[in-house]
Amino acid sequence: MKNLKSSLILSALFSASALMGSTAFAAESNAIQQAYKSANVKSALIGVCKTETAKGGKLTAAEVSKYCTCAVESDGKLTNDQKWQIQSAINQKKSPATLAFVQKNNQDLQTCFGPQLTGKLKTLTEEAMKAAQAKK
Repeated sequence: MKNLKSSLILSALFSASALMGSTAFAAESNAIQQAYKSANVKSALIGVCKTETAKGGKLTAAEVSKYCTCAVESDGKLTNDQKWQIQSAINQKKSPATLAFVQKNNQDLQTCFGPQLTGKLKTLTEEAMKAAQAKK
């Protein structure tokens, strides 16, 4: 049961990162809007991700760099249709992790992150979920 829960947590984490560059998120963030105006959008998005992720203080600079590079590159590979499918699943209160392309994307992200960063992200996600439940 614990392995299933960990897999779902990890899938949720990676599903969320898949939406990072979506239009809805961009509308909420001036920094991301500015990145989309850059001469090198991908590099600018990685920079925004690094700045925002580093604020949490939970990852080293190397881990932040690896996370952001993998996440932005992964998001860049998603089609609009796939992003719409993810958003539709969320709107229907379903887990995007049930979508086949999200599962493949999650595997690709874990490979990109490597086992050490994947493990650390999983632990941080579990801690955040416990803290959120404790506040309820």
